Amino acid sequence: MRKVLLFISLIVATCSCDHVIDKDAVRDAVRSQLANYPESHLADLYKSFFQDRFGPGHIINDRESARKYIASEFENADTLVLPYLEPCGWEHNYIRVSLSAIRDGIITVDALTDALVQSADPVREEDLESWKGEWKEILSVISEECPDLPDFDSEKQRIDSLLASGQYAFHHSAAYEKLYHPHYRILKRDLADNILGEKYGKKDQ
Repeated sequence: MRKVLLFISLIVATCSCDHVIDKDAVRDAVRSQLANYPESHLADLYKSFFQDRFGPGHIINDRESARKYIASEFENADTLVLPYLEPCGWEHNYIRVSLSAIRDGIITVDALTDALVQSADPVREEDLESWKGEWKEILSVISEECPDLPDFDSEKQRIDSLLASGQYAFHHSAAYEKLYHPHYRILKRDLADNILGEKYGKKDQ
């Protein structure tokens, strides 16, 4: 009986550690997002954190489709205003690379496509289960830091329903889309540094 209880305790401990977060780092990420994009919603914060966890795997079918989508979005974008590089979430595993880097001749569509494909890892069911726990802890920090975000309760419910259905990807809020024109792709940090270089990370466009 003791062995069974010990085994269960070990499982619980392992699961609990699966989504332990650095609350100070999460708080810094939230504050940075709101400083740069003060009209952000909970949806936009959630998007940054899930992108940092999962990268671009949910949007990649094949290289040619990814390339055509980047080229089309670039050609049709009315405004490109993001910095060239912007970290996602609290761990900064992934970086948002603005399509403005293509406009300014820093990278090509092909180079961005190749890096995007290399950044796309499959998402496992156990990863999603772990993410549910991590998001719960992140949300507790957000609730303390900025409980008065627009549409907080309704967007929280939509995210909860999404995760309950076994999905995780979420769109930017309409307000964010209108104000900040987010045209970017998500790359692994080392690949973003390789194709752009750290010197472009803080340059606003």
